[in-house]
Order: sequence, then structure tokens, then C-alpha cells
Amino acid sequence: MKLLFLGVGGWISKPRLGHTSLAVIQGPSRRVLLIDAGEGVLRALYEHGLRVKDLAGIIITHLHGDHVLGLPSIVMFAKHYEEVRGLRVYAPIEVVGELCTLMRITGVDYEGTVDLKGVSSGDVVHLDELEVQFIRALHTVPALSLKVSSGGVCFAYSGDTTYNPLLVDSARGCSALVHEASGYDEKARVHGHSTVQDAVRVALESGVRKLVLVHYYLDIPQIKPILFGDLEVILAYQGYELDLEH
Repeated sequence: MKLLFLGVGGWISKPRLGHTSLAVIQGPSRRVLLIDAGEGVLRALYEHGLRVKDLAGIIITHLHGDHVLGLPSIVMFAKHYEEVRGLRVYAPIEVVGELCTLMRITGVDYEGTVDLKGVSSGDVVHLDELEVQFIRALHTVPALSLKVSSGGVCFAYSGDTTYNPLLVDSARGCSALVHEASGYDEKARVHGHSTVQDAVRVALESGVRKLVLVHYYLDIPQIKPILFGDLEVILAYQGYELDLEH
């Protein structure tokens, strides 16, 4: 299982960081689970040799624009260019109606092309070789975190959230945690986000070996990994790849 970071910024990050979006590439089949779909995600997929037809499914963690505004373009390509039908899209059950509205007001006829399903905390879905468990996130709108497993390997993804003990529990036993890090100022928590310190805390308490920070606001392409004891902290950049092993 390989993680490919298509974008690593938040809604008001520097544009060259892109919006946080993660492609999970499955073994020899090269089938892809796309997690979140901000603006520009379709172009990012193509730049890395991936196509909409490669997608086993899409997960939208919540309704904020930096996580959903690329979805209409993906659906348009699925329908009119790549002739994909029944593309599975999962989102918090509370926002399914709004996602349908988003596609309608942007002129996308998604009927037959998209199989849109609402999910809740505790639900588990299977997408080809992957098992995805949904965890309630603590954000300003209904939102989900994820645990993705395949062949005895797993990673956790925070989505947008403040510090969440549920995520700590879910990440235990995983080799990596991808966690948002909206700066060092505690004001981030007022807006339903985590600080860098919060992300490190979740990683240390869950015992993961690698912490990958995303959804940040720095205008730098990458920094060298930092070690906190046995924990490796990585600041992801667009195009960064991480191979997950036992």
C-alpha cells in the first residue's frame, strides 16, 4: 500500500501546496482510493499518471470547499471522458444531500455515474483490497476520520479535527498517521483544527512510527524528517510518496 499526497494545504494555504488530498494506491492492481477532493485534484491525478477509471472509490471527509470542490470535475471526466459508471463516493450521511446539490448547481449530471453513499462513525466499507473504518471527527461541521487497512498494514487519517481520543484508539497498531496541523497557535482549535502539538500528541499516544503532517500553511516544499524518540515526523509536500510496510 502506497500513499501519494496530491495536495497538502488547507483552504487558505499557499496555492502551490494544493488542497489536502490523498491517493491510496493498492499493491499490484494499482487501484486507487481517493481521500478528499479539493480544487485541482483531477489535474494532480493526471500529473501522477492516474486516471478516474483507476479509482476504486472516493471518500469525502466533510463538506468544506478544500475537500469537495474538485469532485464535480472528477464526475464530469468519469461521465464524458473516461466512461466510468457507478463510481463509489462515500461521505458523512449528514451531507449527502448537499453534495448532490453541489453537483447539480455546477451543471453535473451525476445520475448513473456516481454511487453516492452516506456513512457514519463506526461504519466499515471494503473497496477492493482495502478496508476503511470511519471515526467521528471533532470539527465545526459533520466530519469523519479514517482507518485504512490492507494485508495487515494500516494507517489513520485525521481529516479536519481537533485532538480526538477516538482517533488515538483507532490508530493503535498502525504504521503511520496522517494528521492535519494548522499551525502552532491554539486559535486553530476554535475553528475545529489541530495544532502541530496536537498531532504529535495523537501520534505518541497511539504509538505509530510515522506522523505525516498535512493541511498546513507554510510556504516551503519540504523539510527533513524530525525524530521524537521513536516517532518520525514528516512534513508532506505535493507528490510525496510513502510506502507502508509491516
